Amino acid sequence: MSSVRTSRIIALSILAGLIAGGFLAALQVAILQPYMNSLVDGIIDELVAKGEFDEELFDSHTKSVYLSQTVGSAVMGVAAGALIGGVCAVGRSKAGIVNAILIAGITWFVLYAVPVAKYPPSPIAMYSEEAAAEYYPLYFSYLALSGLAALVVAAALRKVSRKNKFFGMAAAYLVIVAIAYAVFPSYDLDSTFDQSRLNTWRAVFSAAMAAFWFSAGAIAGLLWKFGSAKKEQ
Repeated sequence: MSSVRTSRIIALSILAGLIAGGFLAALQVAILQPYMNSLVDGIIDELVAKGEFDEELFDSHTKSVYLSQTVGSAVMGVAAGALIGGVCAVGRSKAGIVNAILIAGITWFVLYAVPVAKYPPSPIAMYSEEAAAEYYPLYFSYLALSGLAALVVAAALRKVSRKNKFFGMAAAYLVIVAIAYAVFPSYDLDSTFDQSRLNTWRAVFSAAMAAFWFSAGAIAGLLWKFGSAKKEQ
């Protein structure tokens, strides 16, 4: 794959990621927000009961959370697009829609589904510095381990010529993350929430993230196809 073609694929992938990031931001406002508001009401009730509720400070913090989610969607879009395009270029995969969606799906599994299985999204970590200091180091450490494990396994078995090497790669990766799942400490600070509301929010959040990743892959594949067709004209 030529350097010019590689650069074009990565650039189109980043554009696709930005579009998907905008889609994620829209999902957060239109679908996720009502569920989050319900959880925020629970946080307010708990603070009021403790006599620690400062309405002005809480409103300011809530606005910063919403802003960070919007900006975060754009940053995630750029990162997702760069990853999808980079994996296609490094792996010398065909720049097609099916491959783009496949890459996006694997990346979603490694960088979202696996870490979230151990550390589900935490609403209290968004509003409590103490909870954030506990949750985010655990979450990002597990995420980094998942991503690193996938890279190491892929690099180690890349030159294996057996037809079933992908099953071997998947098995090796799953063994590593399963061991990490057992070793990493648990996080239980969300146990004070109404579990029905919390689980609903988490399910909707995870559905939105899946839609984000797979839409990034689909859009990248379409842009690759459009870019290639335009180049040939």
